[in-house]
Amino acid sequence: MAELLVPKIIGELGDVAVKQLGAKVNLVMGVEEEVANISSKLATIEKVLHDAERRRLKDRSVGIWLEKLEDITYEMDDVLDEWNFKIHRAKNEGTSQNARMQPTLRNKVRSFIPSLCSCLKQVPVRSDIAQKIKKINEQLELTLKEADQFKFITSGGIPDSQDFQRIMTTSIIDELEVYGRAADMEKVLDQILSKSSSQGRDGVQIISVVGAGGSGKTTLAQLLFNIDKVKNHFELRNWICISDPFDQKRVAKAILENAGKSSHEAELDPLIRRIKETFSGKRFLLVLDDVWTEDDSKWKPFKDSLKDGAPGSVILVTTRSHRVATVVGSTDTHDLGMISHSDCWLIMQKIALARKSGDLCKKVERIGQKIAEKCKGLPLAAKTMGSLLRFKDTVQQWQNVLDSEIWQLEEAAVDLFPHLYLSYNELSPELKRCFSYCAVFPKDVGINVEELIRLWIAQGYVRPRRRGERLELVGREYFNNLAMRSFFQGLQKYGHEYGECMMHDIVHDFAQFLTKNECHALDGIGRNSSSERPRHLTILGGTEEEMFSSPVVDFGRLRSFFAFSAIGIVVPQNIFCSLKRVRTLTLSHCELAEIPAATGCLIHLRHLDLSSNPFVTLPEAICDLYYLETLDIGFCGKVSCLPERIEGLVHLRHLENVATHELRQIPQGLRKLTSLCSLTRFIVRCNSDDLAILKDLNQLEILGIKIEGEVDFGSAELGKKVNTRDMYLLFSNGTHFIETPSCIETMEPPPNLEKLELDGNPGAQLPSWLVTKSHADNLTRLVIARARNISSLPALWKLSSLEVLTPSHHSQLK
Repeated sequence: MAELLVPKIIGELGDVAVKQLGAKVNLVMGVEEEVANISSKLATIEKVLHDAERRRLKDRSVGIWLEKLEDITYEMDDVLDEWNFKIHRAKNEGTSQNARMQPTLRNKVRSFIPSLCSCLKQVPVRSDIAQKIKKINEQLELTLKEADQFKFITSGGIPDSQDFQRIMTTSIIDELEVYGRAADMEKVLDQILSKSSSQGRDGVQIISVVGAGGSGKTTLAQLLFNIDKVKNHFELRNWICISDPFDQKRVAKAILENAGKSSHEAELDPLIRRIKETFSGKRFLLVLDDVWTEDDSKWKPFKDSLKDGAPGSVILVTTRSHRVATVVGSTDTHDLGMISHSDCWLIMQKIALARKSGDLCKKVERIGQKIAEKCKGLPLAAKTMGSLLRFKDTVQQWQNVLDSEIWQLEEAAVDLFPHLYLSYNELSPELKRCFSYCAVFPKDVGINVEELIRLWIAQGYVRPRRRGERLELVGREYFNNLAMRSFFQGLQKYGHEYGECMMHDIVHDFAQFLTKNECHALDGIGRNSSSERPRHLTILGGTEEEMFSSPVVDFGRLRSFFAFSAIGIVVPQNIFCSLKRVRTLTLSHCELAEIPAATGCLIHLRHLDLSSNPFVTLPEAICDLYYLETLDIGFCGKVSCLPERIEGLVHLRHLENVATHELRQIPQGLRKLTSLCSLTRFIVRCNSDDLAILKDLNQLEILGIKIEGEVDFGSAELGKKVNTRDMYLLFSNGTHFIETPSCIETMEPPPNLEKLELDGNPGAQLPSWLVTKSHADNLTRLVIARARNISSLPALWKLSSLEVLTPSHHSQLK
């Protein structure tokens, strides 16, 4: 982390000093020597960080030194936040003039901080921040002296940016075939089919596939699940991913829903009874993938409810533990071993040698086979190594991978990590941190890619290569780079971009291992605990006392706090007062009836997710969150208004407020949030000028508008919004157009629109601009919903880029 934070702080030290001088604010002056020394020390440390990070896992003393340095850099990051915030607040209080510096002067200041500070010596010191700066300088002095004992090798620090560009131009390889599992397939298929009713065996058979993480248990189960013989043999097939912790109600609901049954019951007993009714008398195959729990009491209700299945019914369990196989009462157990070295090589070469010259393939074959041996028969390792080697175009590069000392890491307690270290070690500091931060998610949880990128941005991991570059685009490149290297799986595309992904268990374990001193998970029994001084906390379960009274967690130190929704966590109100340094706060589905005013004191907060909570209002104090970038109140069905002082959220980029049905009006201050990129629900009242609020919001990429009657789209100037790619127009029930042509007909849409949804259009025809204006040529997805008065569609075939057309609920359409 220090490898990422140090250069960031060096740059921001100059920026905040420039900002203060340009604003003529009398804050934190008289510390010019301290600031200059900090900048100089950090520049010296930056040169050895690459070597320090390389040695961190093999040399515990180096790891401890880096942890001390990270503590200091985190503290400096917080101080810079406070400094910037107080400059902003002082300006707003009218204590200074809003002057600006020329860009040339800015560059001079950043390159020579002492010259800037020397001209300000006569200005009084702001003692609180000044004292923190002095303390940090003293700590850095000690840290720099300690570094001498390690004899670090000086390097260029951050990898050359051209390497990143080269990687981004590489194509993603097609999905791999499965190698080396023919015998396993035949044996387990025989267990599933032959040892059933044909042999007169009564009762439900429980077959467990046991193997190490990443060995292909899930892949084998998926292959079996989709074989025609299996499809034809069973009346009902059901696939459930169990994972850890074993939540009985979640599993029960999933079993019912996958069987096509609704599951609104809140208690376990009626759910179990419905499972019994659904499966009794039917020959079924139920796959329970990735079972961890060794608690027989949690499994017994399911076993009892399924025992009355028709003869030949099978429960197929995949697990890493033989104890689990015993607990579930397995009638057959199949141990899934490793595949052969030759099969590992087949997997590797399919990825690594694609589109490479035949001459190179011959030269590296011997080296590649030796690398395949180091995969130790693990299919996931072979796939990851192949992804790494496909970027190696010389024999020497392949030899360097073979000779890598990372394979000998004794500290990687699990034998599954070495292959991941090789791919991880080649990432830039930004990509390393973005990947390892994924440890905050529970296993087997679908990850929304847009949200993930916003979380990276909130933590400061996404660094633009040039001033003004859109952070979301840089974050998208980061994600695509990691996806190409097989750090994510289950990739689902929404249009041309990945919309959702998952992490394989082993990859997730690896991320947890990398962040064991920073990420901490509470599940009520401490089993997922890893760090004694965490900075990122994930709540997975347990009582309120177990979750929020943990002696391990210093809440005032946290930079991320996640309470995930599946377990119905109730968060105490006083938690807001404790999270003094938090950047990311996710409290979705936490039954929050009120958002306390204390939230406005979390000055470092960038990402606030309050979605799916029953609160009615947001406190005005929330508008004091100067750094807030994302505010998610989606599916807060009772929220009735947004704060009147919303213009105070000057850095807000994403306002997610979809399905806020009681929200009737948008405050006028929203017009000043010119950084806004996402606005998912904007209400336009009949015969109002509400749309004028959108006039200057030209950074909008996603825009949802609810139309409640005849409105004037001209005041929104949508035609000037060149960044808008996704627009949703919802006409409320009862909307009718008085004028002819209607307002939707006279609207000038954004010129680069790619996705458009028209929901409830009350007119007799769709707007002609869909097919007659050239700026609609970029449209790839068009959804027309509830257009009951439309009897025919215009010549949509003229839209040359259209890929998806979805008409729905059209009573008149022919």
